[in-house]
Amino acid sequence: MTYLQYHLTFIVPVLALLLYLTRRRAGPLAGLLNADDRWTRGWLLGLVAVAFVYTTPWDNYLVFKRVWSYPPERVLGRIGYVPYEEYAFFVLQTLMTGLFTLWLLRRERESAPPAAPWVRWGGAALLLGLALLGAFCLRQPQSFYLGLILGWAYPVLAGQWAFSGDLVFSRPRLFWTATLLPTLYLWLTDAFAIHEGIWHIAQRYTLGLYAGPLPFEEALFFLTTNLLVSTGLLLFLHPESRRRLERSLPLLKPWLILSALSLLLKVPVPLWPAGFPLLATASMLALCGAALSYAAGLSGEARAGWTRALGMAALGLGAGWAVEYLGSQTGVPFGRYSYAGAPGPTLLGVPLLVLLGWFALSLLATRFAGGRPLLAGLLLVAWDVGLEPLMTSQHFWTWHDPRPLWAGAPLQNFLGWWVVGSALSWAFVRLAPALRRPVSGLDFGHYLPVEALFLPAGLWLLGMPGAAAVTLLVMLGALGLVLALARWRA
Repeated sequence: MTYLQYHLTFIVPVLALLLYLTRRRAGPLAGLLNADDRWTRGWLLGLVAVAFVYTTPWDNYLVFKRVWSYPPERVLGRIGYVPYEEYAFFVLQTLMTGLFTLWLLRRERESAPPAAPWVRWGGAALLLGLALLGAFCLRQPQSFYLGLILGWAYPVLAGQWAFSGDLVFSRPRLFWTATLLPTLYLWLTDAFAIHEGIWHIAQRYTLGLYAGPLPFEEALFFLTTNLLVSTGLLLFLHPESRRRLERSLPLLKPWLILSALSLLLKVPVPLWPAGFPLLATASMLALCGAALSYAAGLSGEARAGWTRALGMAALGLGAGWAVEYLGSQTGVPFGRYSYAGAPGPTLLGVPLLVLLGWFALSLLATRFAGGRPLLAGLLLVAWDVGLEPLMTSQHFWTWHDPRPLWAGAPLQNFLGWWVVGSALSWAFVRLAPALRRPVSGLDFGHYLPVEALFLPAGLWLLGMPGAAAVTLLVMLGALGLVLALARWRA
C-alpha cells in the first residue's frame, strides 16, 4: 500500500462522512457549510492554515533527522524532505478531528459555564512544564523524538489553556470524546501503516516503550495533535472566549508582539546550537524593536514619542559602543577582555548583539525597577551573571583578566555593569519620566522575569547546570529585592 492509498482508504472516507453529518446536523452551530456561521467556518479554516504552516518546518526537520522516513516507492514525491502525502495529512487530520468536534458540539443545546479558574492556570502550568521537559529531552538521542513533540506542541497548548482552558474544559466529556476517538482511530491506522512499511520510526530516537503496537512517542504524537485541534476549536467557539478575545485585542501592542517574537527566536537553539549567533542576534533585534515601540508610547504623543524613543536608542547604542570599545582596548571599565573572533556582525570591532543589548536590556531593567537607576543597574548585574558563561562559551568575547570572579570575569566587570547600567537608566528616566510609573498590568518590564527563566534554561541545555542554578538564584533574588522595595515604598 502506498501513502496515497492509505489516505484514500482510511482518511478520505471518514472525512467525507463527517462532512455529510456536519452539514445536515441541526443545532446551535447549524450552517457551518451553509455560510450562516462565519465565525465557526472561518476559525476551522484558520486552524487548518495554522496547523499547516506551524507543522511544515517541524516535520521537515524531523524527516531530515530521519526520525521518520518514507520508502521512495511508497510516496509520489517530496517538497523539501517531506512527501506530498504528509503535507496533505496536516490538512486532512485537522479537518477530520475538527469536524468531529463540531458534530459533537451541535448536539449541545446550551453553553456550559466555565470550569474553575485553577483548571485554566493549573493546566497551563502543567503543559508549560511538559514543554520545558521536552527541551531537556532533546539532549539525548533516545529521548529526541519525545523532546521534539513536547517542545513543538506543548508551548502552544499551554498558551491555549492559559487563554481559555476553563472554557475548553467546561464540557469535559465532550472534550475527551472529541480528542480520544479520533486518536484511537489514528493509532490503529498508524500501526497498520508502520506494519505495511508506508513509513518508519527510527528506534534510536525513541525510549523503547510501546503503547500497544505503537512506539510511545508515536502514540503521544497523535494524541497531542488531536489535542491541539480539539482545544483550538473549543477555545474560540465558547461565547465567553469571543468576549475575552475582544478584550485582549487592544492589548496586542507592537512591543508585545515583538517581545514574544524575541522569546520565540530563542526556542530553536537546542535544535540548532551552531545557529546561536544568528538566533541570538535576531532575538535581540526583535527585543530592541519592542523597546523602541514601548518607549515611543510612553509620552502619549506619537510624533514626540518616537523622537524621544529614537533619542533613547541612539544614546543606548552610542554609549554601549563607547564603553565596549574602550573596555576591549584598555580594560576600563570592565576588565581585560577582547572580541577577537566574535561570531556575527560587528560594528568597529564590537558585536552588534552587544550594542543592541545595552539599549534594550537597560530600558527593560529601568522599567522593571520603576525608574530607579541604582536598582536598574543591580538588575543588569544579575543579568550579566548569566550572560558571562553563555557568551564566553559561544566565543562572543574572551577574558584575559588575571583575577577572575565568575566565568572568567573579574569583580571589576560587575561593578562596571552596575555603574554604566545605572548611568544609562538615569539618562532614560530624564528623557522619559513615565518610566517611574509603578509596573502594573501587562508591561514591557515583565519580559525580565520571563528571561529569568529562559536564560538559566538555555545554560542548562548547553551543558552548564551549575551556571544555570547560580543564574536562576541571582536573577530571582534581584527581582525579588526590587519588588520588595517597591512594596515598601508604596
